[in-house]
This record gives sequence, structure tokens and C-alpha cells, in this order.
Amino acid sequence: MLKVLLAVDGSDSASRAVAYAIKRAPAFKDGFQVHLINVQPSLHGSVSAFIDAAQIKQYHQEEGMKVLLPARGQLDAAGVSCLTHLFVGEPAEVIARLAKDLACDEIMLGTRGLSGISGLLVGSVATKVVHLADVPVLLIK
Repeated sequence: MLKVLLAVDGSDSASRAVAYAIKRAPAFKDGFQVHLINVQPSLHGSVSAFIDAAQIKQYHQEEGMKVLLPARGQLDAAGVSCLTHLFVGEPAEVIARLAKDLACDEIMLGTRGLSGISGLLVGSVATKVVHLADVPVLLIK
């Protein structure tokens, strides 16, 4: 069975990654399992001074589910086995760590298309995942 960690963020490229996972699934006779993940960025600054921890947790949960549910719906409708994961933290680090913890065979994610100076200065989640991951990373444009 091929275990894939599919990272989604609500972008068009993430939607294309979901569609590509669905397209690939029938090729694996021994099974194809998707671990669907969304990583919410931590709230910065002194937000916790104004909003309590329960509200912050609820915010992350709601925002993550807005991204995960449509992707999960597509996978379920196509008959692709899927487990969902929602985390808060630095996306690339969380994605690479979870892929290792779950013994995934590959990581699949969309690219957001940062280019030029902003891509060099900020870097992209996809680039960071490629550097941090111990398994192959399939980038969907």
C-alpha cells in the first residue's frame, strides 16, 4: 500500500494536488491511502493577551476544517481512503515530521508560485519540505 501525506492549504495548487491524488489512486493495486493534512500558522505577537487559549484553538480548528472538508469530500467521493490531520505550527516542519511519524512513502503538495525576490527571501513551504523530508516529495503546480 502506498501511503501519501497530502498537504492542503485551500489554494488552487492544493486543489490540483487533490485531483492528482485521485487520478493516481487506481494505479496502485495494493492500495492507496491518503493522510490529508492542514497546518495552521501560529498566531503571532501578543494575541493571547487579548484572546483566550480556547478561542484561539477554536479559530485554528474552524480555519483548518474550512480547508480539509472540501478536500476530504473530493477524496471520499472518488473512493480514496483518507485520514485527516490538523496541526498548528510551522507548516514545512510539521509536514516533514508527520510524514516520518506515519511512515509515509511520499509527500504530495501544491506549489503556490512564489518567484523572484519574494521566493528567495521568504522561501516557500514546498522548498522547505523538500529539504526537510526523508521521503520523496511530489510538487503539483
